[in-house]
Amino acid sequence: MRSIVLSVVVTTAMAAVGAQAAEQVFGTSDAQACYEAATYSPKSSSEAPCDDAIKRGKLSRPQLAATYSNRGIILANHGELDKAIEDQNAAIALDPDSARAHVNRGNVYYRYNRHNEAVADYNQAITLSHGQLAPAYFNRAKSHLALGETDAADKDFRQAATLAPEAYK
Repeated sequence: MRSIVLSVVVTTAMAAVGAQAAEQVFGTSDAQACYEAATYSPKSSSEAPCDDAIKRGKLSRPQLAATYSNRGIILANHGELDKAIEDQNAAIALDPDSARAHVNRGNVYYRYNRHNEAVADYNQAITLSHGQLAPAYFNRAKSHLALGETDAADKDFRQAATLAPEAYK
């Protein structure tokens, strides 16, 4: 049976970054456990299930990309920002069209106060998602605010609320 990779946007209550984009992987238990850790408890979870899924080498290219991205979410929540960027870079190298991996790398850049790089990643995520990924707009707005670009931030906050009113009222 073929494994199916589904992307799921997960809104979290992180102080530094408003939304992450964990990528769900069905069909492999370690990869699924990695997704669940990144989605439901990234601050308190271990990245061990992600490590195990990667080491086993039985993931398809999209599953491997999703697993690296999910491990990057966990690492960022543990304050291991350099490792988190490495994992997001690996995810993007494996799947350059993953809008969610670009959001996740942008989130790490945001936490590093590297707001221009964060904006560039959010821009790429918006392009790849054809303008339909609300967290990319929301997080880009936060980066625009950090850069003192209030008009751009206001526009992005409004777009995020239009795309996902239940999440960004």
